[in-house]
Amino acid sequence: MKRRDGDRLEIEEKILANINELISPLIDTMKGTKLDERQSTWLEILEANLRDIVSPFSRGLSSKYWRLTPMEFQVANFVKNGKTTKEIAKLLRVATSTINTYRDNIRKKIGIKNKKINLKTYLLNMD
Repeated sequence: MKRRDGDRLEIEEKILANINELISPLIDTMKGTKLDERQSTWLEILEANLRDIVSPFSRGLSSKYWRLTPMEFQVANFVKNGKTTKEIAKLLRVATSTINTYRDNIRKKIGIKNKKINLKTYLLNMD
């Protein structure tokens, strides 16, 4: 019984992490584009429905992934997939210093700031 609860919790955490890493950043990016009224409405509905789907999972979960902002998730995902700071900055159309700030925040939130631990390696081993 305890194992089943543990497995359930792990699945819920992975669902939350995947949504925050893969879907939320795309929604945020789409919000920043020129959408007509109809498209904006559909995007708002999509976002609200997604929030409703994950809300039962997020209650009571202290997932290590949940503390990152959507942009931090996106940057962490790029780092995990081998993108350099310059490549990430170009993809997100921001300055490299902005990406360095996100990387620093990610390191702080996952507890490896001021440690000689490679961020990419650490992120790959978190799964």
